[in-house]
Amino acid sequence: MNQMILEIASQRRRVLVAVLVLLLLNIAVLVVLKGYLASAISDAQTKWGDLRRRVAVAGQNDAATIYRRGKAELEQVRGRIPHKSQFPRLLGGIFDTASSDSVRVVTVTYKPTQVKENSALLSYGISLSVSGRYAAVKNFLADMQKHGEMIVIDGMTMANSDPYEENVVMDLHLTVYLREVP
Repeated sequence: MNQMILEIASQRRRVLVAVLVLLLLNIAVLVVLKGYLASAISDAQTKWGDLRRRVAVAGQNDAATIYRRGKAELEQVRGRIPHKSQFPRLLGGIFDTASSDSVRVVTVTYKPTQVKENSALLSYGISLSVSGRYAAVKNFLADMQKHGEMIVIDGMTMANSDPYEENVVMDLHLTVYLREVP
């Protein structure tokens, strides 16, 4: 067996030398990559990640950017607050929502108050009682939450006095914010 290997080696000497040279070259490249370049690549990746984080944070925490973004968001909120003269339209919108959701408005009471922190802002506390089937009352409540103006649902109660008939009565307490016309 050894004799046969020696004969093959002597006949294919050039091929074996080439394979050994390539093997040694491959081992040398692997040693260089693992030893020297791996730490350099790791350091470069760490620096790159730090630079990306700094750029991302710098764009978010720049005082001027934060101020501009906050001012734009305040303007959006102000745009959603209707004028005091729009209260009848807003109340009519609530009645239209009730009608489209097939609920009956039983009672409505409202009381305007001045917002202490902002003299140009009014808040109307609205209490309304609606009745109808449970699904219709639930849809009305969902539509009230989707309303475009500044309407806040403060609380609600539901009751069904007749166990044999599906007629739910919901008392809803809302706060509507309106601004004084300058």
